[in-house]
Amino acid sequence: MSAETTPDRGWFALGTSAPPSSATPAPSPGVVSPSAGPGATPSAVYDAEGRLVVAWAAAPGVRLRRLEGGRFQDLPPISAQNVGGFGAVMLARDSAGRVLVYFFEDTRARVHRIEGNTVVDLSPKTPPPARVFSIPGPPRIVACPALIQPIAPAQLAVDGEGRPMVAWAEAGIGAMRAVVHRWTGAAWVTWSFPGIGPIDDCAPHTKSVTLTPDPKGHPYITFRDKRAISVLAWTGSAFTTESSLLPEHDAIYMSDPWLAFGPKNVHWKAWNEQITGNGGLRYRVHVWRSDEKGSREAKQPADRPLFGQILAFAGGARPRIAVLDTSGTRSELRVVAWENDTPVELTGDPGAADFPPARSHGSPSVALPEGSAPPAVVYRGGNEIAARIWSAGAYHAPGGAAEPEDGLGRGVAEGIAPALAMRGGKIAVAWLVDGAKRTIVVRRWTGCAWETAPELPLEPGRPGSGLRPAITIDAEGRVLLVFSTSAGGAMVVARWGGRSWELLHVPRNGAAPGGHHAGQALAFGVEMDGSGAPVVAWADRANGKLGLSRHLEQGQDFRLISSDHAPVYITPAMTTDGAGRPVVGMLDWKDRSAFVGYTRRLEGDRFVDLPPWTSAATPNSGFPPERFDLAAGPSGEVALAFRWNPAEAPYVALFKGSSWTTLSAPGAAGAGDAPGPGGSPAITFDKAGGLRLAYADRASGEVLVKRFVGGAWSTNEAGATPGDSVSQSEGASVDPAIAASDEAVCVAWSEREGGEGRVLLRCRRYEH
Repeated sequence: MSAETTPDRGWFALGTSAPPSSATPAPSPGVVSPSAGPGATPSAVYDAEGRLVVAWAAAPGVRLRRLEGGRFQDLPPISAQNVGGFGAVMLARDSAGRVLVYFFEDTRARVHRIEGNTVVDLSPKTPPPARVFSIPGPPRIVACPALIQPIAPAQLAVDGEGRPMVAWAEAGIGAMRAVVHRWTGAAWVTWSFPGIGPIDDCAPHTKSVTLTPDPKGHPYITFRDKRAISVLAWTGSAFTTESSLLPEHDAIYMSDPWLAFGPKNVHWKAWNEQITGNGGLRYRVHVWRSDEKGSREAKQPADRPLFGQILAFAGGARPRIAVLDTSGTRSELRVVAWENDTPVELTGDPGAADFPPARSHGSPSVALPEGSAPPAVVYRGGNEIAARIWSAGAYHAPGGAAEPEDGLGRGVAEGIAPALAMRGGKIAVAWLVDGAKRTIVVRRWTGCAWETAPELPLEPGRPGSGLRPAITIDAEGRVLLVFSTSAGGAMVVARWGGRSWELLHVPRNGAAPGGHHAGQALAFGVEMDGSGAPVVAWADRANGKLGLSRHLEQGQDFRLISSDHAPVYITPAMTTDGAGRPVVGMLDWKDRSAFVGYTRRLEGDRFVDLPPWTSAATPNSGFPPERFDLAAGPSGEVALAFRWNPAEAPYVALFKGSSWTTLSAPGAAGAGDAPGPGGSPAITFDKAGGLRLAYADRASGEVLVKRFVGGAWSTNEAGATPGDSVSQSEGASVDPAIAASDEAVCVAWSEREGGEGRVLLRCRRYEH
């Protein structure tokens, strides 16, 4: 959709009620749906951007909601008749991290994929071959008790390309067999494997199998034959027995197994065994790890072995399991992960409260933590579907409390704008706190709540006074932070993924990222390049050099990519373009008569210069700006902005195609509208290509946001406030930072109240 036809909404604070988008917000915090129909069983998963997605069957089809802005917002519903089958509606993530929705409509396998705010139908137009319940061979007389036997569920999974696979067990010749149907895009292909267990003449359709695709989409069948657990692997032409495990435990009953995959074809299996203990029956959870060296049982939490019903199980580099333990006097939902084969409890201790008593909610759905997202549970109570997210030792309703009135935090240094980064549904804000113990505060919005990073390990050196930190967010949702210290300008690069800080570069480990001379350099930017590696930008004012350094593999430091002479006495700026290439810009006050902007893009390991931009003649009526801002658009556009003349609004220039255009001022400057503390503007491009400019209006004391699209600065946007103010505050709003993602644009700024500052943030969502 073009920028000219991309409407958006008013500004709102994260963690509070978001204004309506295409959705109807739920009536209260944590409520997914206040009136779900009978039999609606929710399913939940985190998307690649850390947002909780919930699905459930609701006539005439499937409802979808996603947690955004502290409330559950509607996604387009899926029309379907007779949604049924075990689990009814299931959610998963494909190999690219996109959320898939799959269910059965009668006998038809339905698969949809969530892409932004749309839901794409990937379903085959023909149903898979019918299931066979009868026993092959000549008729026999069998005396069976008059019992109603359940039908074992059909398993629906999705391969690495988003194509459905359906599996079940059915009677074969002399023994049960596993049958898998896989959609090729044009037809169903059928594979089978005989001999997975004896036939029950009275109920030949009750045998269960589990269908699981590996990371490449190849199907695996897991089943239990008496007490043995077998795994069948697809070789490309047939199924073959990959492993068989016979537990040594003396159990009354064993559940059907779960199967998950780790790196390098490591398999993780989980199942329940019913045993006697504590005066009754209990369900012990077993987790096994298998690789080319064999199988062994994974360690249990030392003081609290796992008992209960397995609700979710996931592999990857960090296997995770969710268990609902109702064997005691109080039900408890426990989530445990294995890190380097050591079990780590993710949801607290025995005294930690879980969601409302689980006995009344049947089988809840658990979204296991992905990246920085916390464990979450979605359950049904009566007709209501609700969600709880683990935070601060308990499960809380998301959106249950707004940010405090003083915003994200206090103590921000005067004249130093906060740093802001966005990636998908995650947002990170960092700011310098001045005083006797100068430090940097970092907070991250996970898509559900704000979390605060632990205190930085600042033994290598504290942040330098007046030096703005720089941040970005990597593909795993971790925050990358770079700052220059007070010790001669040496740089520190650190990464935070939800626990402690990981120092990627510290001065005491040798030279700064820029090389031996860069100990006096100023770090002004950090971005992720197209390969996903962190790249740090630095400026050496003493030697007039500007360069980039890329982080190497784990355990190594930074490697100098490129270093060139450049005018860097005004702090440079850094961004990345739509192809993931770092772009740096410099501003020079040429001969004290005009400004010249120099922009360089990293292609491979060398800088490529873009044409320079030159301002009109500039009278000597002020001080050079302390910094300026740079942004790159989705289609190769580049823009710069800075402030200079006390009688004018910010300068803005746009590079599009092969030349620069100096844009007209986005609004008349008010009396006293001048550069200096709070006067530096900030710019970004939204997904539609519209240029967003945020700057402090010194006359009104507000932070204003303008949008340049279609050759002009837009006015009267949907939900706009008077004068396009984002702050709407009684305090003096200064030092803005702005960033955008596929879903929204956000602005952070500081406000001065007496001698103390506070940091605030507002976002506005736009539709596609």
